[in-house]
Amino acid sequence: VGSLQSLIEETETSFEIDFSEIEFLKVNKFYLNSIFLNLITNSIKYAKPGIPPIISISSKKNETGSQIHFVDNGTGFDMEKSENRLFELHQKFTDHKDSKGIGLYLVKSYMNSLGGDIDVRSKTGVGTSFILSFKD
Repeated sequence: VGSLQSLIEETETSFEIDFSEIEFLKVNKFYLNSIFLNLITNSIKYAKPGIPPIISISSKKNETGSQIHFVDNGTGFDMEKSENRLFELHQKFTDHKDSKGIGLYLVKSYMNSLGGDIDVRSKTGVGTSFILSFKD
């Protein structure tokens, strides 16, 4: 977590956090920590050059369970070109030197293990939104 803190400080990343709708989730702590780490790291890694990342993390409660929304103001990507391969192992959608195509694969695998689901929306130049859905 120390390296993540350094990355957040170096990039001047700011967070908007609202967990008012969900007090707690009964899920594997390791998996949830890894999911958060991967999504936060990706949001910072794919920030627009010269613009500090803003990451919004919020909770939503609905009739089927709980959701956590991750939204960033990063570079985004073309959903039509990459949607079907997005969560596959070793898939890369940018020329970023640190891209290995493992992070989103792990996020999807962990969400499946938790009995949850993940949805993504993105627009090039606007940012990306991930919705993590957990059944109650």
